[in-house]
Amino acid sequence: MPISFPTTFKPFEQHSPAVDDFLQNKLLDGLWYWNLLDPAEAWVNAKYWQTLGYGPEELPTAPEAWRAPLHPDDLAEAQQSAEACLHEPDRPFEQLLRATHRNGSTVWLHCRGIVLRNDTNTATWLLSALFDVSHEKQAQVQADELAEHYSQILSNQSVYIVKTDTEGNYTFANEYFYERFGYAEDILGTSSLLSIVEKDRAKCIEAVMQCFAQPEVRHQVVLRKLAMDNTVKSNHWELKGILDEQGRLLEILCVGYDVTLLVENLQKQQHLLDVTSQQNLRLQNFAYIISHNIRSHSANLTSLVQLLTEAKNKAQKSMFLQMLTTSTEQLADTIVNLNDIVTINSNVNKPKTVRALRTEIDSTLEVLSVLIRQHHIGVEVDVPPTLEVTVVPAYLDSILLNLISNAIKYRSLNRPAFIRLHAHAEPGMVVLMVADNGRGIDLVKNRAKLFGMYKTFHDNEDARGVGLFITKNQVEAMMGTITVESQVDVGTTFTIHFNENA
Repeated sequence: MPISFPTTFKPFEQHSPAVDDFLQNKLLDGLWYWNLLDPAEAWVNAKYWQTLGYGPEELPTAPEAWRAPLHPDDLAEAQQSAEACLHEPDRPFEQLLRATHRNGSTVWLHCRGIVLRNDTNTATWLLSALFDVSHEKQAQVQADELAEHYSQILSNQSVYIVKTDTEGNYTFANEYFYERFGYAEDILGTSSLLSIVEKDRAKCIEAVMQCFAQPEVRHQVVLRKLAMDNTVKSNHWELKGILDEQGRLLEILCVGYDVTLLVENLQKQQHLLDVTSQQNLRLQNFAYIISHNIRSHSANLTSLVQLLTEAKNKAQKSMFLQMLTTSTEQLADTIVNLNDIVTINSNVNKPKTVRALRTEIDSTLEVLSVLIRQHHIGVEVDVPPTLEVTVVPAYLDSILLNLISNAIKYRSLNRPAFIRLHAHAEPGMVVLMVADNGRGIDLVKNRAKLFGMYKTFHDNEDARGVGLFITKNQVEAMMGTITVESQVDVGTTFTIHFNENA
């Protein structure tokens, strides 16, 4: 609908309708002119209403209708700006107006105008061109919100924000990261891998490689990092690639938070599950001993008593009495074994004390010195005299006695025997290794049952099959671990990790 100008304002009457249509409907999103001599008098064209969502048959016709969609504050400010232009002829008129679309949304109109004057230089009309800048305004609002969002993240006091280049060197870290790990800005430009616990570096590199393959995807990884005070913190990280304008990987954004307590609790829960599993296994061993061994002893004793009662001569009675004596001794041994295991299980919270490991080893070697000399066994002890270990003393005595006596008992008869004991300290633990060159154990066949109750792997007459079972229980009762490596006719090495933090 072409604009209908009042008789006092005909700036385009000399132009063709095509120019008029181009200005009103193609170039602009609305045209507004306002009588400055009579502010109540104003006009808008059809494109103004179309921009606000009205169809050709729905254009308001009331003279004051143009005001209704405009925000009152913006309209008042526009009037003030127009009045300022009256006193400053060279001052441009420019205003951002909020208007309500027919669907209720907000339309942002950039209003740019000029003040027209009559022959006496009196300001008569304000002619304004309207441009719909809603899209740009919304983009700006979103950009401002996004900037505020990232500003809050960067200053967040519970989340780590770190960026690295494609070589893994730090390029940015927020204050919270510096504060929690005790670092300063001098880490920028240095390798981020250096602060990661060595065992976790492969996981970190794998996550970074995923960022190269899928930069738009967030890749998660849990890493342990070493703080300046030498404490180790577990952190959950999300890694995402940042691309340049050509789509090439420019940096890697790392957002993380501390999960040290969670990891420690999970480890404790896993330990409790492991202990429960071990206790179930012990119950199975007890059930086996009670249902099989003790019942066998009981049945044997009953039979021997019956035979002794029915013996017809002294020779038979003497024979049955000797057999009865042997059976009762075997029953006593079984009960002692049970008592040893019960003692371990009922004393898991027995207090630990500090012992000089070299002194305890020397004491055990002195106890076994006769057997060592008798069998010409070479002994090498590589344990610092100052190395201390936190243990239940009775358990340590038993562990050393079992492992060293086993090395003597199962020595090879085909070569000179030796026993080597080595110990050293690691973070949170003391490691003891007891190695020999004896008969060895076929771990392919026997690893699963190596520490089981009544499991023997050689034909020694005095083998009871409880020593390693008790040793493992004693080590684990002190929150430690024991492992073994062995090869038949080469030798065996037991490695014990004594837990210094438990």
